[in-house]
Amino acid sequence: MTRFVGYIAMSLDARIADGDGNLDWLMSFGPPEGSQADYQAFYSDVDGIVMGRSTYDWIVAHNDWPYSGKTSYVVTNRAFDSGRDDVIAVSPDYQGLRTRLEREGHSVIWILGGGTVQRAALDAGMFDHIRVFVIPIIVGSGPLIFADGAPRGLTLQASRTWGQIVELSYTFKETE
Repeated sequence: MTRFVGYIAMSLDARIADGDGNLDWLMSFGPPEGSQADYQAFYSDVDGIVMGRSTYDWIVAHNDWPYSGKTSYVVTNRAFDSGRDDVIAVSPDYQGLRTRLEREGHSVIWILGGGTVQRAALDAGMFDHIRVFVIPIIVGSGPLIFADGAPRGLTLQASRTWGQIVELSYTFKETE
């Protein structure tokens, strides 16, 4: 059975980037002690990643590709060629994508983002669990962790602090 998970940082006002798409505010806090090992443990279980085209474009503009060896599905309406065998462009048919990922036998799919992808994945039932890291800053503008949509209940599983950062771990309630 495929598990769909989130692992994402946001500002106190629920932003995942500022109004210009920058993450400088996030990087200024640096990784708290122990968080790198925690991320590596999370990442080692992941065998597929879903992200939007804007997230993909931001990643390749700012980094070497960090997800080598994990199949990454980039949701987009625009054609592109990543030049990589492990990056696949997919249309924004989230029900179809969910079926495909399950059929392909993925164990853990990381819904990476951004907010529009997270909302569409949520609406397609593609979230089982999410870990949200709340960074102590109010960014003021920028994309939200989830784009606007219908309310959805969650159940708190755990919380902990990493220095000034608070981690909230939730499962998603079944829709009624």
